[in-house]
Amino acid sequence: MKTAIVMPAWNEEEGISGFLAELESHMRTTQPQFFVVDDKSTDSTREQLESMISEGFPLAIATNERNLGHGPSTIRALTMGLATEPDAIVAIDGDGQFLGEDVAGALKAFQGADVDVLEGTRVSRTDPSFRRVVTLITRGLVWSRTGTVPGDANTPLRIYKPDALRMLLASVPENMLTPNLAISVLTRNSNLAVMEFPVRS
Repeated sequence: MKTAIVMPAWNEEEGISGFLAELESHMRTTQPQFFVVDDKSTDSTREQLESMISEGFPLAIATNERNLGHGPSTIRALTMGLATEPDAIVAIDGDGQFLGEDVAGALKAFQGADVDVLEGTRVSRTDPSFRRVVTLITRGLVWSRTGTVPGDANTPLRIYKPDALRMLLASVPENMLTPNLAISVLTRNSNLAVMEFPVRS
């Protein structure tokens, strides 16, 4: 199995190298190739990523010409990964909020199920209370447009079959600020098979 692991990153010098290494160690059997879109970081994020490449880590980097924000960077990363024709695309943020073993577990569940998209539903969250309120609001927004309530409407951890992602990206503008929320709606309105999988955050 060939897996593309894609992520946006902005000013993640404190943890991105360790996070990528952790993911690779848990997912090595799936032939992972990493794609990071650096959203014009002002710290040493880019330099750390380049150092990993020089040491042979399976990573490709793209840097935005200016800071575009999380949404456009996510879409660019998804497009990069999809272009390599993998068997699965794992989308995840570069902030290290997930555990490598949980991501590997989600991919294993995805491989064993006949689904188009897996959504990582965050549990045991330690986010500030305002983020939990935002989560409730986004769940309500998806319900209002689809008639179903997702476990985690705006989760940044998703796994896609290539054909499903290709179809979804065709309906998401490149400059969309909240693509994950839009994808939650599109996935359900397109009648794609969705699996929700609990992951610690």
